[in-house]
Amino acid sequence: MIKTKKFQLTKKEYFSFIIRILLKKIGWLFALMILISISLIFKDNKNYTENSIMVFGFFFPIVLLFQYWRFANSKENAIILKERQFEIFPDKILYQMGEVSEGTIDVENFIKTFELKDLYLIYISKGQCFYFPKRIFESKQDENWFRNEVFLKIKNK
Repeated sequence: MIKTKKFQLTKKEYFSFIIRILLKKIGWLFALMILISISLIFKDNKNYTENSIMVFGFFFPIVLLFQYWRFANSKENAIILKERQFEIFPDKILYQMGEVSEGTIDVENFIKTFELKDLYLIYISKGQCFYFPKRIFESKQDENWFRNEVFLKIKNK
């Protein structure tokens, strides 16, 4: 069993990690859109369709980033930014959010995992996950224990 430090995400951290997840999943699509748009800039005799594709290729990623920024800074996401702490066992995770909210979830209820450079995500549904910034572990041994006993077991099931 390990207990994490109390932590709280900022709006900037939350925006950063949802953008990094998006880029890791569909970054290739953004790159392709921008590449096609750049190639169309240098083409002579563009027609309406090519101009539309070029504009869409440049502005769609920008609009999507703006929408994610608005989502991350929305007042409706207040619960995501609350202070929290976890107690992690090999078979369950206890969590405490704020002063009064707490709960338990069995490890077998998690469906998938996702790892970024500084963050572990463990999904309980397609759109809901628990996030564990690597900075919340008391020591490197605690992080290694979590990774081996919980994260990798969920990933490999």
